[in-house]
Amino acid sequence: MSPLLLAALTLLACKKDEEPVYTQFNGTDDSLTIQVGSADLLPEVSAELSSSTGEVVVGLVSVDPGGGPIGTEHGMVVVIDDLYEHIVDRVSVRLDSGDRGEDEFELQQDSADEGVWKLTLVSVGEEDEVREDTLTVNCWDLEEDEDSEADTGTAEDQE
Repeated sequence: MSPLLLAALTLLACKKDEEPVYTQFNGTDDSLTIQVGSADLLPEVSAELSSSTGEVVVGLVSVDPGGGPIGTEHGMVVVIDDLYEHIVDRVSVRLDSGDRGEDEFELQQDSADEGVWKLTLVSVGEEDEVREDTLTVNCWDLEEDEDSEADTGTAEDQE
């Protein structure tokens, strides 16, 4: 085998083993809170997702119900605006439960609409515990893919 071919194969093998690198597409403080341990189911809560500068709305996050007793299943849906949905390759949520700690979860992309992401969270705690949990949404763009932010153009270009 030629040294050049061996070097090329080695380079390809190294690239294959590298972890993908993501850049956050939305604002770092895009979050909402839900009530955990309330006696009744509470109405849906929602918040806008902003661009990295906070100047442009790029999507919406909603959680339904917005609160409830321990054991409640909360449906979380993130909808990315049509202009930006091709950029977002992954969506995660950081759950901050105060003294209970933090955790991170990946949302599942809808197979029929690349701008819709969903997750079901179950509130856990002691039977009489009442608290507010903060959910921070992170939309991620895979670096070095073909759908970079530079490809978005203007609204007129997209129509």
